[in-house]
Amino acid sequence: MIDPEIHRPLLFSIAYRMLGRVVEAEDMVQETLLRWHRAGPAEIREPRAWLTTTVTRLCIDQLRLARRQREEYVGVWLPEPLLEDRPHEAELADSLGIAFLLMLEALDPVERAVFLLREAFGHDYAAIAGIVGKSEAACRQIVSRAKARFGHEAAPEKTATEEAERLVREFVHATRTGELAQLLRLLTDDAVLYSDGGGKVRAALLPIRGADRIARMFIGLRRFQSDDPPPPRFVRINGSPGVLVRGGDGTLSAMTFALDHGRVKAVYVVRNPDKLIGVEGSTDGSQGPGCGIGIEPENDGMS
Repeated sequence: MIDPEIHRPLLFSIAYRMLGRVVEAEDMVQETLLRWHRAGPAEIREPRAWLTTTVTRLCIDQLRLARRQREEYVGVWLPEPLLEDRPHEAELADSLGIAFLLMLEALDPVERAVFLLREAFGHDYAAIAGIVGKSEAACRQIVSRAKARFGHEAAPEKTATEEAERLVREFVHATRTGELAQLLRLLTDDAVLYSDGGGKVRAALLPIRGADRIARMFIGLRRFQSDDPPPPRFVRINGSPGVLVRGGDGTLSAMTFALDHGRVKAVYVVRNPDKLIGVEGSTDGSQGPGCGIGIEPENDGMS
């Protein structure tokens, strides 16, 4: 008898990319496994395909239910940071990044499923059509339209590299020391900072755009630092170099980055405590230079 647990890592990989929330993804995986046992697994000829289909359909339904919550969300919505290494994630790292997942928010639930199953998981169109209940031609059109819409963003720059890690450490160091020129050098001119507080903690309600505004915001935040700020914790967030830091008010922030030819083109900061429950224990200890930054600008529409 096939043990469906061997497919749990794959099911989580699909569910997390669909939903952007760890707990919700785990719930979808658990419900999938429960349905497996209720369905009579001896009658299931292709377990992997059955499980993949079930978890995908559950996630589509969950996204539809969550649409109103997303629409009413206070400020910018970002995916929940994923710190731990999971099986299958190394080869799927390019589709795990915050930038990629945030891009997918522009798609409706079925489009998101089709695009992910094809581009991230390599399913053929016949299998995808069966999962989402559309024709192969319709699925091909969905992927084609999404690629045209996203352009080069559909193939994000690889960030799981030593160069990327060095760049992230330089950026964090510059925010700590207040080196405006260094920050401007590390940011692309059209860089964007996204900050997700969920209405629970202070965060910019709108993206902060432009290298100068982002750099000066970090410089301004230094006045909220304590004399001896807690050190940062450099970690892998969604497969890429990131950092966990405590702000002057003690709140936790998880920061990750999108890069473009050796510079930072986007900064993603999750401050919503509901999305950081799973990473609270990762702030003990230190790696590298201390930093007490918290993304809590005084303008740009604060919550």
